[in-house]
Amino acid sequence: MILTPHAIVGAALANIFPSDPALGFGLAFVSHYVLDMMPHTDYKIDNFVDKETKTVRSIFKSAGSALHLLSIAFDFLIAMFLCVLFFVRDEKSALITLVGIVGGLLPDFFQFLYLKYKNQPWIFLQKVHDKLHFEIKTKYLGILVQIFLPILILVIYFLIKK
Repeated sequence: MILTPHAIVGAALANIFPSDPALGFGLAFVSHYVLDMMPHTDYKIDNFVDKETKTVRSIFKSAGSALHLLSIAFDFLIAMFLCVLFFVRDEKSALITLVGIVGGLLPDFFQFLYLKYKNQPWIFLQKVHDKLHFEIKTKYLGILVQIFLPILILVIYFLIKK
């Protein structure tokens, strides 16, 4: 799944429990794996992985990987913008939102640590990620899920927070 749905869902969950950041972080972290069990599309990280060693290589080795990194950065910026727009009203909500975003995105960062180091705990976390990950055959269903699921979570969030 791309970053924006993970960030929005993580931030929403953390903001439901603003007085307990640890709970918000934990729910956001678990939500990443729950979201990855649904049909979705992913970024292809082949440009970042050496085919022979199966480890992370320089992201600036080719124009394709640099452009791929730009698309991920753009997705991250959209995620931050939307999370600020929907959840940040003051300093406390900004911190809680950040806690949710970090929790929601952390498992994807762990994948890069796994590819870089190939040792524990990254091996275990990668096995969990792979086991729970839904592989989609049709790109369009995955895109629809990634659009409508965050919208559904936002609607639920705003109904709860009324």
